[in-house]
Amino acid sequence: MTDYLPEPDSNLPPREVADVMPPHAHSWIGKYVFSQDAKYIAIQYSGTAIAIGMVALVLSWLMRLQLGFPGTFDFITAEAYYQFVTMHGMIMVVYLLTAIFLGASAIT
Repeated sequence: MTDYLPEPDSNLPPREVADVMPPHAHSWIGKYVFSQDAKYIAIQYSGTAIAIGMVALVLSWLMRLQLGFPGTFDFITAEAYYQFVTMHGMIMVVYLLTAIFLGASAIT
């Protein structure tokens, strides 16, 4: 078996665009979402940690409602309460603390 190397075709027109560097992102999405700069990635980590922390905060409110006023809220059953405790703990430890520790170290 032999390698096939095509001959350059002289009928092709030359490239119309020269090789240039891509422009820097000037929009918010380009700057904060698609950036590869460490400080912007740290801001992304912090924003994600705050958003996930809000979910954990709502779960803790639901748990405290059940503890403060037992039997008042029908949607908080025993199974749901245990799920809230588990989800709150996993979110706080795995998602929130990990994102804060990894992200905050890149800000400085």
